[in-house]
Amino acid sequence: MQTVNSNPNLSTVSDIISAIQNMLHSQTTMLDLDTPYSRAALLNPNQCAIELEDQSINAIITERNTERNHQLDTVLHEISDLEAIMNGIQNLYQQRVEKKNKMIQSMNPHMRLKLALWRLPTEILSYIFVYCLPEDRYLSPASRQAPILLTRICRRWREVAVGTPSLWCRLWVAVEHNDWQKRAFCYDVWLKRTLGHPISLALHCCNDWNPLVRSLLHPYIHQISSLKILFGQVEQPECLFKDFSALQELIIPNHSTFKLLCSFTPLWAHLTKIEISVTKPYAFLCLLRLCPNLSSLTNYAKSPQKTSLSPFTHPKLQSLRLYGDSWSKGQPLRNMFDAISLPNLRVLHVWNTSTWPHEEFKTFLIRSACPLESLVFGGTVIITVEQQAEYVALVPFLKVVAWNSSCALIRHK
Repeated sequence: MQTVNSNPNLSTVSDIISAIQNMLHSQTTMLDLDTPYSRAALLNPNQCAIELEDQSINAIITERNTERNHQLDTVLHEISDLEAIMNGIQNLYQQRVEKKNKMIQSMNPHMRLKLALWRLPTEILSYIFVYCLPEDRYLSPASRQAPILLTRICRRWREVAVGTPSLWCRLWVAVEHNDWQKRAFCYDVWLKRTLGHPISLALHCCNDWNPLVRSLLHPYIHQISSLKILFGQVEQPECLFKDFSALQELIIPNHSTFKLLCSFTPLWAHLTKIEISVTKPYAFLCLLRLCPNLSSLTNYAKSPQKTSLSPFTHPKLQSLRLYGDSWSKGQPLRNMFDAISLPNLRVLHVWNTSTWPHEEFKTFLIRSACPLESLVFGGTVIITVEQQAEYVALVPFLKVVAWNSSCALIRHK
């Protein structure tokens, strides 16, 4: 018979239950130990012997006592098993009590943290919330990410998050006819929480989206200060962009979008920062003419322009970043540096141009007489130490950095 003592490890509830079930299944049925002698003795205690056929009293007693001793051993084992089970239950109970106490103790620091966060002033809590935002330039509504996640923790956090406009001032809008009403409602709730603050907006549109966007953005049109446009086909774009009176930054990743919008002069007049892909130098000059208040320009140009360009001076441009195509032939920047003058330029970055027009650039620096402070070359641009020294000689306090696959060269004046 298997007993608990043969497997004394009762450290879990399942072990104890198994032990109890084994004991119940192995219960021994008590045998009937009565004999004619014992029955007669009960009826007449003074009678000391009885004549029995074919069997003596001693033989009966010996046989019965052997059986009883065997049963007694079994009962003693069962008692021992029960004691082991009771000890196991007691130990398990004690372990669970200790575990409960440790869990309560581990919760106390979190409760103290919760109480500390609860006591934080609204201004500090709002400041912390801003650092919870994803690092993406534009945010999409998502229930498991800030800022929407912050509104689902508790009532106070929701009130603080909803009342913090800086949490809601960046938005990616995907304009699609599929389920647009639900999307528009979600976008509208998001934009309402900006509470009149400037908005950075990205519009991703595939089809004729003008009426949809117009309806959504109309209440917030004068708050949009930064706009990124990604669209395919659109009719009469000026109908959408004519009221963007607060727009200062415009991002247009493809040249076709610029073609659609370049004829709409009011859109460009107040812009101070642009990221764009203008592939030809004459379009680049056209862009500068459209934006008299421009201070920062990033352009992704790929094709060279062989025809000469009319001279043009832009008095306010301070930062210019040019990204070319290392596979294009010719010198795409030569004609541009021959034509433009930038008397206020302070930062110039040039990346991935096939050939660097060293002499034309020196002439550009002399003609512009600009207070250039940082000149950075990167990617496939090849620039020698001697050429860097010539630029430093022309512009006081200029720092030149040339990055390539092997090293960075820096010179200071």
